[in-house]
Amino acid sequence: MSTAKKALYAAVGAGDLALEQAKTLPKRVTALPTQIRSSATELPSKATSLPADARKRVTTVAKSATTRVDKATSKSRKRATKTFTDLAKRGEKLVKRVSRSAPTKRALEQTKAARSRVKAAATSVRKAAKANSKAVASAAETVVEQAG
Repeated sequence: MSTAKKALYAAVGAGDLALEQAKTLPKRVTALPTQIRSSATELPSKATSLPADARKRVTTVAKSATTRVDKATSKSRKRATKTFTDLAKRGEKLVKRVSRSAPTKRALEQTKAARSRVKAAATSVRKAAKANSKAVASAAETVVEQAG
């Protein structure tokens, strides 16, 4: 699959995913106050252990910062590639499903029929215009002959 086609499918897949996520939004918003309350009750115990934990964390992070950054970058790159591929597959499935659907097929048939009628109308108009110009020329000759 070409990169451009894959990017287009990924965009379609992203839109489909966004729509799916938007449908779950009301449920997630109504659950939010409960989640906040449970997190707020844990705060005092977390706050008391902060000074000791912070020193340990700073030491650990300082020692392994380069390794962690490399791993995080690698993981992020792999995750982005996988997400892009997944979105492209999702978009491709959606495009195929839509293109195979009955309404799409009906629309294509109606478009073909309309195109044919427009082409026929254009031909009729062209022939009528040609006939009119010949009639005008003939009438002009008749007027000149009678006048002259």
